[in-house]
Formats: sequence, C-alpha cells, structure tokens
Amino acid sequence: MLVLAFVVCSAASCPSLFAQENGSADWTYWRGPHFNGTAEAENLVEDWDADGGEGSNLLWKREDIGSRSTPVVMNGRLYTLMRSNPGTSTEGEKVVCLDAETGETLWENSFNVWMSDVPDTRVGWSSVVADPESGNVYALGVCDLFLCINGETGETVWSKPLHEQFGMLSTYGGRTNFPVIHEDLVIISGIIINWGEAAKPNHRLIAMDKLTGEVVWFSGTKDLPNDTTYSAPTLTTIEGQRQLILGAGDGAVWGFQPRTGKPLWHQTLSRRGLFATPLVDGNRVYASHSEENVTGSSMGAVAAMEVGGTGDETYVREVWKLEELVVGRSAPVVVDNRLYVVDDRCKLWVIDTETGDLIAERIAIGDRKQWPSLLVADQKLYVLTENGRWAILEMTEDGVEFLSKGRIRNEAFHSSPILAGGKLYFQGSSALYCVGQESSTQKAEVLAEQMLGETAVEENPEPAQLLVTPAEALLRPGQTMELSVRLFNRLGQRLADPADSAVSYSVEGPGSISGNVFTANADAAHTAATIIAKVGDVVGNTRVRIVPDLPWAFDFDKLSDPPLSWVGARYRHVIRPVDGSPALVKVNTIPKGARSRAWMGSSDLTNYTIAADVRGDRNNDQLPDIGLTAHGYVLDLMGNSQQLQIRSWSPQLRMAQTVDFPWKEGQWYRMKFRAEVQGTGDDAVAILKGKVWPRGETEPSDWTVTAEDKSPVMSASPGLYGNAKVAELYIDNLEVTPNE
Repeated sequence: MLVLAFVVCSAASCPSLFAQENGSADWTYWRGPHFNGTAEAENLVEDWDADGGEGSNLLWKREDIGSRSTPVVMNGRLYTLMRSNPGTSTEGEKVVCLDAETGETLWENSFNVWMSDVPDTRVGWSSVVADPESGNVYALGVCDLFLCINGETGETVWSKPLHEQFGMLSTYGGRTNFPVIHEDLVIISGIIINWGEAAKPNHRLIAMDKLTGEVVWFSGTKDLPNDTTYSAPTLTTIEGQRQLILGAGDGAVWGFQPRTGKPLWHQTLSRRGLFATPLVDGNRVYASHSEENVTGSSMGAVAAMEVGGTGDETYVREVWKLEELVVGRSAPVVVDNRLYVVDDRCKLWVIDTETGDLIAERIAIGDRKQWPSLLVADQKLYVLTENGRWAILEMTEDGVEFLSKGRIRNEAFHSSPILAGGKLYFQGSSALYCVGQESSTQKAEVLAEQMLGETAVEENPEPAQLLVTPAEALLRPGQTMELSVRLFNRLGQRLADPADSAVSYSVEGPGSISGNVFTANADAAHTAATIIAKVGDVVGNTRVRIVPDLPWAFDFDKLSDPPLSWVGARYRHVIRPVDGSPALVKVNTIPKGARSRAWMGSSDLTNYTIAADVRGDRNNDQLPDIGLTAHGYVLDLMGNSQQLQIRSWSPQLRMAQTVDFPWKEGQWYRMKFRAEVQGTGDDAVAILKGKVWPRGETEPSDWTVTAEDKSPVMSASPGLYGNAKVAELYIDNLEVTPNE
C-alpha cells in the first residue's frame, strides 16, 4: 500500500526532480517522466509512412543518425548516443544534440573507445539522461567512459573512465547500463571488478555528485554474477520510502535507497542476469527474463512482486509468476490493471495485474525478434521491432486492435519509442524518425510525480546511516584530502550535517587525520587506507588508494597478494613461486575470469613505458595471451596465433599493428611497451612502440612493432591484460617509468 505522508522534497527544495514552471513536455529519461513508458497526450498519430510525402505524418528524418540508443529530449533538444566516424581509423562514440523540432544538428561530442571488447555495431548501447536542474546530460560509453556534458554547448564538464578507476567491465555484448539522476546525484551501475574486499566481480552501483563527479556512495549486489546487464533503474516511493529498483547481473531484482546506496531487498528470478528493465507501478514490481529459472529446467518468466515496509524491515514477496514466458529485453507497460508485454519472439501478451491470468496471448506483431520497450500514450500502444517493423495498436476489452502497421526495409529498431512535445521519435539503426501532426498535444509532466508521498523527515529524526565523502579516492604519498560527512535516517533521508566537533575519525592503514583532513603517509606506496567516521553510534567509512608518482617497480618477492591499490588484480591473480621466485600468476580456474585487466594508478598519467618479464604455459595445445597496457593501448603477446600486436579497441581494431612473433611456452621473455602523445588538439598523435626478447639476453635496439594513432587516448592508467582461458600466464619484475 502506498502511504501518502509529508513530502520531503518540493519544487523549490529539489528542483532536479520537478519540471520547471510552464516547462515543455520533455522526455529526459529513456522510459519517460514516470520511468514506465507512459505519457499523457491527445490526438497522436494512428499511422505514418517512413518514406514521407503528403499525409505521411513524418515531420523529419535523419538518415545519418542511426543508433541503438533510446534518445531523450530536454528544452527542445534531442540527445542520443551513436557511432562516430564509423569504419575509419578515428572511429569512436559520440553524443549528438539535435533541434527536436527540425532535426538540425546543434553539436556533437565525440570520444574514444579503448580497452573494450565491444564490436563497433553495438556502440551507443546505453541512453543519455538529461537533468533539467543543471542543464547537463550524462552518458556512459561502451568502454565505460562516463561523461557529464553541458546540454547547451556540448562541452565536457567532467569525465571518468570507470573501467580504469573502478574496474567496470566492458564486454563483447556492449551491455552498458543506463545512468539515472536523483537530486544531487547521478547513479550508474555495471559489473565491477574492484580492489581490496571488493575485488570479486559484483554488479555494483556508483553514485556521484552530478556537478563534480565526486563519488558519494559505492554499493553492490551479490558477488560473482553470471552476466553483465542492461537493466535500467527506476526511482519511486513505496510506503513513504524512496527507492531505486533495478534488475541485476546476479538474476535478482534489487531495491536500494538512492541517497545512501543501502540495499533494501532483493528477489531472485533467474540463474543468470536480468536484462529487461523491471516496471514499477505503485508498490508492485513487474520483472521478466529469458534465462534459466531458479528451479526446474524451464526458460523465461514474468513475475509480479509486492514491496512493502521501510528501513531494515523492507520486504518483497512474489504475487504471481508465469514461467516459460520468455521476455528478456522489452520492458512492459501497465494500463488499467493490465500488463502489456512483448516476448522475445515478438508476440504481445496482455495479463491481469492482480491475478496473473492471461487476457490475450501471442498476438503477432509481425516479426520474430524484439528489443524495444513499449510506449503508451493517448490510449495507443506504440511498438517497434528488431527487424524494422512497427505497429500502432488500440487497447480494447479483449486485448488490442491494430490501427496500423508496417515495415521499413533495411532498418532495425533496438531503441524504444519516445514522446516529447507531442511528437514521437523512433530511433533506428539506419535513421532517426520524427512523427507527429499539428493537432497532437502532450501534458508537461514532472519526472518525480510517482515519488510523491515520502514520509516527512521529522518522523524519523534519529541518525541511522553515515556516509563519508568522497567514498573512493586515489592519493599520492603525503597528499591530503578533506572529508565531509552526511547523516541519514533509517529511510535514507538526509539529516542536518553534524557539527565538526560531533564527528570522530580514525584511520586503518598508512595515514593520519587532523580534524577532517586525511594525510597519506609519505612513505606509503601501492597500498590503501580506510578512514572511519563516527557520530554517536553511527559509523561510516571511505577507502583511499595510495599510489606514488612514477617510477614504479614490482618484483613480488615480499608480497602475498597483488598490490592492494591495483584495480581488477586480486581474485583473478595470485602470487606464488615460479621457477624458484615469487611471480604474479593469472590463474585459469575462475569461471568467466579468463580474460582480465588490471589497472595500477591514475588515469591522468601520460608518456610512460611499462616493462615486465612474462611467461606462458601450454595446456591442451593452447597458449595464453599476455599483455601490457599503456595510455589506453595494449601490447599483446598472442599465444595461439604467435603474433605481437598493438591495439586500442578489440575486436574492432580501428587502429592495430600486428607482426609475426614465434614464442615458446615455459620460456621467460622481457616485454617493453612505450607510449607517448605528441602534439595537441587536432594535431595530437599517439606514438606506440613495443618489443619482446628472451629474458637474460641483450635488449634489442629496434622495436619489434610500432603503431601510430591519430585519434589518441590522451591519458590512461598503466596496467596488465591477460587471457588465460586454458593455460596460465606469469609476470615478474614489472616496471613503469616516465619516458626520457
């Protein structure tokens, strides 16, 4: 039951959650103003023609704006993610801003893709989110580069490579999650292979200050999920408690407090990840999947869950479930106690939300594959399909009736239809279509209407949670960092900040604190500290990695584990004797952990050389791939192909140089990789040089392989790359030095 009580936020106190007065009917989140694919409108089109012409209802079409990304609209501007310079040596990703009325390009913000397994055809997987309060837009690229962009000018306000700084996974499938705005935070999630106690893969959430990028909280689900995911979050209020709800890579639906990151509840539906976005309607959550169910051998299910309670007493219970209904991609809609959902074979089902009974089933849309989610407005259901089909349906007592349908040749729809300013926007892989008519109208709605009813903070005045910010940081030895403390009650509502005298701090690890200023020990290197803050009985902490300036040297002789400050290294790597000396070993016994990356320091590092002794075993006639990374590029000693390669983006290989290089298992080699950027601006170019020779022999004067990149990664952390699917690989005597 939804409890309507005192509202914590008002339009004045939390403007980011509310539309501006006399604002336009925007669509700032991919699922719309209520996170559910619905909007209030009248006189929307019942038919359209993608070829245009009189009576077609096609207002404009951009055949150069093809993407998988669902666009958003704010203040008359449309934003979408897409490939940049496709098929060229400078290919990457970009956010494009168009005039939503005319389709004219207003600006583009292009950026690199590096150290990613995503193919170029899946670039633009995520969706931009727009923030009316700041005017910024936020985008997560397929390589996990996270950007805050000025919505008016297109200039980057701040950016973070989440794969380097946190260990976020960028996969071959391009499954990249969607950001969401809550008050002063922008929240993003993904499979993260972090450091320290968070080194195991986990579908984690990161909340950052939306204006500065400072990490405010860092939370997670269960370790060792089976999949990455593209299930997007929903914000809502249930029984007076604000919640963020999403499907996770561990096969469960989770609820979190969005201001604190505190996990509230979870319900497991599948043995694998949940890809489709759950739908929230009141205190009901409707979720679906296309993978193995928790019990039995059946595939797929649609389930209804009821969420209730608050704080530590928050609960979830299953109301009904329909197994063998395979819905792994498209998010449904609810209208008048009916759930409308399209399965992966492009059949529409209508389900009674109270009982789970079928009202209509297997209504053929005319295709065999489904990606886009549904849109409901003006009592019409808008459906797009993967193979370029579209349909406009009217909801009836018995199910639906088709008003019109068609197919666009050489088109594919992976993104969902949206509605803004009374106009429909259909993003295809080949073109972007704007559809509408003069008589169409749309109500300007607030983003947070379904979040009203939050319990008044005065009803829970006692502190129950404490956040120390920044929640994650990287410092040099001797460097200082000012800390701040946020207090919250049991519902995750922020309380007044405590007086400085009320906060006591302590440090575990190499550092000290005076007042609220932490200082890393001057002699600390490649380690970490935990800072604990306490207000009364309420405790919180933050973690700080401590990494010195170059040069670095690691022989692993005195270590029992990989360096604590390395992101992505522990769990997948161990230290054990190899040929009589301790070495770093990439083990091959970890499920889904054969391919790995480890990051050693700051993403701001430039112009350096990394070198290491390496060795690979042979097992079942297979050799591993052994790589060093620098400046966002990898020097890869490839085992089975017996080649040496420099590249930035695999498997697209927009820039790659490969030479034959026979090498033997069981023999140590010395690898050396030099990276530097020459020039500035449009004239900047990355010069990359690699060499490999048997350890103990004289270093050759010539480089074994060289490459040049005219679309350079300007800075990046040094690190390791490895693919030990069958056979193990070994690393020793690693050095990172500034270029002379």
